[in-house]
Amino acid sequence: MTHTIDAEAGDTADLPETMTAARLETSTGSFGLHEVPVPRPAAGQVLIRVDAAGVCLTDVHVLDGSLRAFTPDGGPGHHITLGHEIAGTIAALGPGVPGAWRAGQRVMPMSRQRCGHCAACTSMSGPCASLRTLGMDVDGGWAQYTLSAHHALVRVPDELSPEAASIVPDAVTVPYRALIRIGALRAGESVALWGVGGLGAHGVQIARLAGAAPIVAFDPRPQARLRALELGADLACDPADPAAPARAAALAGSRGFDLAVDFASRPEARDQAQSLLGMRGRLVLAGVCTGAIAIKDFGRFYDREHTAAAFLGYPLEDLRRVAGLLTHRRLDISASVTRVYPLAEAERAVGLLAGGASAHVRVVLRP
Repeated sequence: MTHTIDAEAGDTADLPETMTAARLETSTGSFGLHEVPVPRPAAGQVLIRVDAAGVCLTDVHVLDGSLRAFTPDGGPGHHITLGHEIAGTIAALGPGVPGAWRAGQRVMPMSRQRCGHCAACTSMSGPCASLRTLGMDVDGGWAQYTLSAHHALVRVPDELSPEAASIVPDAVTVPYRALIRIGALRAGESVALWGVGGLGAHGVQIARLAGAAPIVAFDPRPQARLRALELGADLACDPADPAAPARAAALAGSRGFDLAVDFASRPEARDQAQSLLGMRGRLVLAGVCTGAIAIKDFGRFYDREHTAAAFLGYPLEDLRRVAGLLTHRRLDISASVTRVYPLAEAERAVGLLAGGASAHVRVVLRP
């Protein structure tokens, strides 16, 4: 059965009445496929037919309960559709969507979207006070259709496959923000990265593109270290190797590392990063961290004028710039999608990443 979105709501499109979605019951942790109504776009919203959606370790941790605090619990029976890495095609427009958007365009929605209503949004004076993450705060893209605010969309570069495009809003744009925007990486500076999986592998590419030298990658997985070297790292170490810090320090030289980025979200990674930072070194926490963030040696941190920074989300301009880098072939993510599953096998895709031993950059679902 189908229904038609009327012309007052934007483009007219024949849509199915229901769709399949992979959903989490927030109060119990139960996860599975559900048949749910296809949503209608409200004012300022765009309905996207999902072409591909990435599976991220954040999704794995939401499902295993370690990041459940990031997903509001609406009580018994409350479900959320997971998935914050999305590429799709505009199926319908809600009222008030600017004319630049139309049905049939391929788009990538930002994984974290501003509300558009708070004082910071309406005055354009700063970051949104109520950022909403797709697949956590609102329904995401592990479904046949999903909604997005029109102001959170970027066109998919023509040459990019749906699978590759789906990982851009998170696995590529987050490391871009970590290194270039927050880390303020400059050509000739040294950088060390902890965790070179889904985000960190692209971090290596971005660091090399920015002219960083040297680039050192830390990861316990041999395959991930090999991939980091292939992508442009000068050295790849197992962080558990007692000789690893000395090898990295020798490569950086007496000045130490200018920038350290933690994609691993592990306390031992942050401790190791702090010990290798040089004068006025910057530590950026790019992964989703839980628990306490400790300064291992405050005297050293203080004397060397270290800084530590974290961030949540990114402005639309960052996603646009990354799309530009892909359009003009400054970045190549053609090999980043290492496995594709149908939506019906979402649990299998999650299980592939849950063990922690996988060196896959990104696993993607196709509805």
